[in-house]
This record gives sequence, C-alpha cells and structure tokens, in this order.
Amino acid sequence: MEEKIVILGNGFDLRHFLPTSYNHLISILCEIEKLPEAKKSISFSDLFDGVFKEKNEWFYNQINEYYQTENFIFDLEEIKSIQNRLGENSWFQYFKSVDENKIETWIDFETEIERILLSVLEYFESFNKSEFKKPRYAGLNGNPVFFVPIALEKEFFKNKLQISLLKFFGLFHEDGHNLNVFEKFILNIGNEIQYYKERDFLNFIYISLENFVGIFNDYIISVINVFYKNLRREKMENFTVKDDHFIFEKTNQVFSFNYTSTLVNFYSSKVKARQLEGIIGSQYQPIHGLAKNDWGSNLENLTIVLGVDDINNSLKKHKLFQFTKYFQKLHKRTDYLFLDSYKEKIRKYDGRRITFYFWGHSLDYSDRQYIKEIFDLVSTINGCKIKIFYHSISAKGDQLKNLLGIIEKEKIEKFMKDKTIEFIESTSENLFKEL
Repeated sequence: MEEKIVILGNGFDLRHFLPTSYNHLISILCEIEKLPEAKKSISFSDLFDGVFKEKNEWFYNQINEYYQTENFIFDLEEIKSIQNRLGENSWFQYFKSVDENKIETWIDFETEIERILLSVLEYFESFNKSEFKKPRYAGLNGNPVFFVPIALEKEFFKNKLQISLLKFFGLFHEDGHNLNVFEKFILNIGNEIQYYKERDFLNFIYISLENFVGIFNDYIISVINVFYKNLRREKMENFTVKDDHFIFEKTNQVFSFNYTSTLVNFYSSKVKARQLEGIIGSQYQPIHGLAKNDWGSNLENLTIVLGVDDINNSLKKHKLFQFTKYFQKLHKRTDYLFLDSYKEKIRKYDGRRITFYFWGHSLDYSDRQYIKEIFDLVSTINGCKIKIFYHSISAKGDQLKNLLGIIEKEKIEKFMKDKTIEFIESTSENLFKEL
C-alpha cells in the first residue's frame, strides 16, 4: 500500500489563477493605495484593470476565463482599512519603489529583508567607528535638531542606497535642504549624538514588518477569498474534478507553505465525502501559518510567518532573530516540528511505500530545513520516493539547481539513477494520475 504526502508551494495557488505572487501583491496594493477617498464600491476592474493587467496580461485573461469577475464585490471597509495603513508602512513604501526586476519572487523579498538589515547595521557600525562625519547640531525654536546637509551627504553615509533605506525606515526624514535625525533614536548629551538607540530602531523596523504582514493577511482575506466563491462551475471539470475523480483523491497528507486556504475552499467538500484521513489524523497542515479573518488589529494574533530563513553572524550579534522564520514559527506557534510529530508512526508502516510530492514549490534554499528532513526520511526508509512537479523545462532546471544547493550531488545522482527522485510535468493528466 502507498501513502502519499503532498507539499504545496505558491505554484499551487498560481495554478488556480489566484494573484498570490509577490508582484501580484504589490501591484494590487498600489491600486488600493490610490483609490479615491469618495469611492463607494470596489469592483474587479478597480483593482485589476490598471497596473496588474499591464504587467500580467496573460494571467489577467486567465482570471477572467476561470472566475466570474463580474460578480466580484470587495468589502469597502476592509479595502479602506488596508489603504489607510499603506501610506505609513515603511516596508510597502520601500518595496513599491524598488525596480520590479530586482524583486520578482517571495524568495527575493526575503533576501531583500536581510540586505536592508545589513545596510542599517553597517551605518551604525560606521558611526560608532567614526568612519563618517556625525550629523550636525542646530537649535530650532529651542529644540535640538541633528541634521545632515543633503548637498554634503556623501560625507555622512556610505552610498545613496544607505541614505534611501535610512529615510524609508524612519531614522532620517527630509526637511528642505537637510536630512533630520529622529531624536527618539539617539542619545543626546551636550548637543552631540553619543550613540544611536540601535535596538529601539531595529525593533521599530520589525513592528513595521509585522504591520506589513497584517496588510498581507488582509489582502488574502479581502481580495483572494473573493475568488473562492466565484470559480466558474464549468471550469471545475478537468481542473479540480475529472470523470468524477478529483485531485488529492489518493492523497493521505498535505503540508502547505501557502498562507491561503485554497485547498480547503476548492477541495474540502470532496475530501470530506471520501473521508480521507492523513497518517496523523489531520490531512491539511499549514507550515508558515494561515491568513486570519479575526485577528482584531492585534499583531500578536497573526500567524503568518514572513521573514528570512536565517541571519548571518553580524545580525546574530545584534540578536535580530525576530526577523527569522524559525523565531516567528516558535513565537506564533505554527507547525515548526513539520515531520517530527509522526516520523515514528511512518516508520511503523513497514509494508507501505511513502511518496512525497512537491507541487508548486521552488525547492529554494530558504526552505532547506524541510527539504533536508524529507530527504533524510527517504534515505532511511525503504520504498520511499520523491516526486517533483514542474510547470516548464526552465522551472525544472531551476528546481534541480536549487536542490543541488541543499542536498549533496552524489545523493541526488544516486536517487535519480534508481528513480527515488522523479520530475513530472504538472499537466492536468499527471496531477489526476498521481494524486
């Protein structure tokens, strides 16, 4: 008997033509930000006919083909709530300004978080070592002001990127011909900056990131969830159902890296009808949390994990663990144990073959912990296999390159030679056949 365990990535949502890529999110948030204040209702065209259509025309057409977009009605209050938060969120304002060719995927997004932190710390270290001039002092209406003349900024900073980041994230703000320091982040003695309150500023940045997570959470709830109710019935045939069979019919367990509830919304009634049961009695487990409808504007209630996989020694020295996924998984109590909770149960199925499927997952280095766990398990249990779905030849090449960056090439070669690993094109026919 064969047990089938599926690991889902963002490609699963994209296969259902849900706008869940990084660039999709930024495009729609830009449209939300500029909605007229007097707007009384928000339709599909209000959010999707501008920047989104321009940059994603094929995807836009597919959405219209598969969904009843004429019936889309977005909750005005919820969208306005998102809009009100966008203007003051440093992370959104920064990412909106970055060239889209520089940040294309969620992996790029994670990499950029680390780059921002390193640049900020580099400024603090340079200041502490007096490698650049210190901001000047001036008394303004009896209040102390520390500033950098914009015309002389090269004498105070490493480069324009560093200046831009420190402005976006609120250490400096532009005031005429000067960049003024926010006084709450410095210790001023004798009209001279003694030091920056680095921990306070970095915590300020983290809270801003969590607020961005709240915006992202509400984007899923207010925008993505509208799609679930409007899938065209005729499109379900050969898409989720084929000849009275449905994808996941033969699946025992699903782990998802997605924050959406696509599996539950498009497949749950069929899953219940067949009474499928996972190895540990719970068929669907989100790894990085799910978007919540009822978080009550309390950041502590959010469960979405959005950060870097790990931090280098420079960041560890400053204890910036709150920006990492492993800290957030522990703090937000998501499923940080992954396979640990039932490895022994799997081993008890001596006569069963276990096949792990990756669907819509890039196999990127940022998820190496989970990928290694699966490979370790497959290496120790006879009859286990790994099958990786790919949507194009170039995507297959990228997945293989990513895998070689995580697992030793000798093991990959051996697994491919004895067909322990198999790459399968994610055609509708293959998905129904395998899952």
